[in-house]
Amino acid sequence: MGKCPFSFMHGLTSKNNNEESPAAPSTDSKSFAPTATEMFHTLDGHDDLNEQMRMIDLTEEDLRLLRLMKPVVEQRIDDITNQFYNTVLGVNKLEAIILEHSSIERLKKTLREHIIEIFDGNVNEEYIAKRLKIANIHKRIGLEPKWYLSAFQNLQNVFITAIYNETHTDVERIKLVQTVTKLLNLEQQLVLEEYEKENIREKEEQYLLVKNELKHKIAEFSGELIDLSIDTNAAVEQLVASSNEVNNTFQRTAASALESQGKAREGHGQLNNLTGQINLIYESTNEMERSVNELSSSSQKIRKIVAAVQDIADQTKILSLNATIEAARAGDHGRGFSVVAQEVSRLAEDTKNTVVRIGELTLQSSSLTSQVVGEIRKVQELTESGKQQSLETSRLFSDIVDSMQSSTQRIVTVEEEIKVLIQTIEGIGSATAQTAASAGQFKSATDNL
Repeated sequence: MGKCPFSFMHGLTSKNNNEESPAAPSTDSKSFAPTATEMFHTLDGHDDLNEQMRMIDLTEEDLRLLRLMKPVVEQRIDDITNQFYNTVLGVNKLEAIILEHSSIERLKKTLREHIIEIFDGNVNEEYIAKRLKIANIHKRIGLEPKWYLSAFQNLQNVFITAIYNETHTDVERIKLVQTVTKLLNLEQQLVLEEYEKENIREKEEQYLLVKNELKHKIAEFSGELIDLSIDTNAAVEQLVASSNEVNNTFQRTAASALESQGKAREGHGQLNNLTGQINLIYESTNEMERSVNELSSSSQKIRKIVAAVQDIADQTKILSLNATIEAARAGDHGRGFSVVAQEVSRLAEDTKNTVVRIGELTLQSSSLTSQVVGEIRKVQELTESGKQQSLETSRLFSDIVDSMQSSTQRIVTVEEEIKVLIQTIEGIGSATAQTAASAGQFKSATDNL
């Protein structure tokens, strides 16, 4: 292939051997081994970055080697950038991002400057700031880390291919590849770390946004919950008061029902007594009717006797008359018999008059008896009707007592249920008050987030 474009390496070898001549040969593999003069590159105020560079073994010798490689890279920069973008544009998504935010020629120019800056070998504040700016641009245009890493791997492949094509020994190749990959790795670390920081910052902003929105919603919800709890508690208190009033009314109603039930039972008992008395009256009227009937029968017998006595009196009077006639015929001898006959006649007349009077009285008594019998039958009818009404009223009282007993039992049951309801409502009120307190605490805790 002719003279190696990377023949500057012999100069680096001479420096490692403390020689000043740049023309010393560079074929000895040992000339690429680290020497005691090599120092790790460090930056003031970047402890983590210094540890990163120490971990990838980035030394001052590597940076000097990059500076020595810079002229050769500048000669091949167009080939490197063209080869890089030929690969990148093969991915439709990356091509779309490029065309949306820039142009191919502009990005090629930017990449040329970026690569040459790498081989300046100046890892300083400005170098770091530019890499962080690149990371921010990539994040802003939506280039995902996987595509950035893929593109950087592609760039690394281009460098490694170029190194292998332009060197003659494995020692040279290894040293140059190690140096280039160290810088590319450092670039990736800087960019990916900035990616991560930007992601964390975005997440923190999103978190703060969501947190503030959540605080606002929670505060609003807590306020509404407190207001609702207060209104609910007031309604519960009013409901408890109304329930207590209803319970008191039920208690009074239950007491009144029990009293009415007692009076109904008392009335039922008195009605039963009245029914018994009516039954006694009914029996008495029956006895009276029987007695009056017997009296009527006796009056009829008396009338028969009176009639018989009247007949006897009439016959006695006739006999007396006959005796008087016979006494008159006897003259003086019959005078005493005539007196007796007159007396018998007067007695017969008196007897007749008495018997007639007795007959009239008996007839009057019979008429009165008939009236009494009629009145007694009316009394019996009224008594029978009263008895039936008394029995019907007694049944109604029994139904009333049973109904009042059932109603009283239901009232007592409802009263117990109302007591349980009041306890439940009071429990709801207590829970509502606790909810309001919890909502207040929750709102306070949210305000302190």
